[in-house]
Amino acid sequence: MRTNLVSFISLATLLLAQSALAAVSIAPMPTAHGATGHIIENALPTAAQTHEVVKVPNSDVVLVSQLSNSVLVKARVDKDGQVVAVSAFQIGSASSQLHGLTLSKRFPGKVWLTLQADNLLLLVDPRPLLLNLAPRVDQEIKVPEGKGPHYIGEYGDDLWVSLQDSSAVLRISHVNTTNYDHYPALPRPIFVAQHPINKNFYSSQDNSAKIIKIDTATKKTSQIEIPASAGATPVGLISGPKGVWFTLLGSTTEGTGTIGFIGANDVVVPFKLTSQLGQNASLLHLTFDMNADSNKTLWLLSSSIINSKALDMIIKVTFDAEWTRIVSEEVTVMPTQQNKAHRIIQTAANQFFATQLATSKLVSFRTTN
Repeated sequence: MRTNLVSFISLATLLLAQSALAAVSIAPMPTAHGATGHIIENALPTAAQTHEVVKVPNSDVVLVSQLSNSVLVKARVDKDGQVVAVSAFQIGSASSQLHGLTLSKRFPGKVWLTLQADNLLLLVDPRPLLLNLAPRVDQEIKVPEGKGPHYIGEYGDDLWVSLQDSSAVLRISHVNTTNYDHYPALPRPIFVAQHPINKNFYSSQDNSAKIIKIDTATKKTSQIEIPASAGATPVGLISGPKGVWFTLLGSTTEGTGTIGFIGANDVVVPFKLTSQLGQNASLLHLTFDMNADSNKTLWLLSSSIINSKALDMIIKVTFDAEWTRIVSEEVTVMPTQQNKAHRIIQTAANQFFATQLATSKLVSFRTTN
């Protein structure tokens, strides 16, 4: 099968809000949990679902996947993270469901994509220097067993993929695609990460309140229970200091403001946010600060994706030197609410990008400290 790419350009209309002057005096007051930066909400081509985001290395281009129409957006951003030009390309057909995006280390400048409905993994050259030039597919890998690839991660010669639709995790060599392992899981694997100490792989299962562990030596799997008191619905899951870290989204009616840590002994340690806005946050995604070794900072994304009462927020969490206790929280509420905030990445020391699934927007968040 040859993946088809169709190019099109979409222009978005930005609305300017005007404020009325009043005679009432308003003075700023200090706050311990005020905004840490400036937000720009960039309009993208309209889509029902805007998902993943990566920034192409050594370029000013950010890539965004839109699953509902299988579109890859190339957005050129300026030094403030404002989108100055956009092009968009359909990957496969309108029903192929472009989903996961991951930067390749083996092939610098290239990106791994998943087509969830087509059951394909693609290595793509986004060709960022020319915004209107269609990305080039350099490799196609058919998922050999199972279906519905969501997350994709590159680990040397191997790709680790969550098969959301068939509830399994796939390891497959991108060098020799007949070399693969298929691990049945519980519903539904979302992200996959390698533990920095024991080197095993873990995957969040958002419909099961459990984390699957895959022992790479024995190729056996086991399930790690998440304490009911901590919350439910593990989604975001990444490798971090001393172990694997994950978020708990909560239920359709409430969040618990909780993140989890799994050490080398596979014991789950929950960390509960305590700030007024953080304590009941519905936490979907996370990323460690690129200077986390020194500043001990973790960034969280709270989302209204399943809970209409939840706030869409960016939360900065600072830990103690040993990563055993939260010492401070700073919350920034997104201007547009009910946007179903989806992913957050860091691209520079003071620059972050986040996607809004329901509003077709790319959020630029620049910190001021």
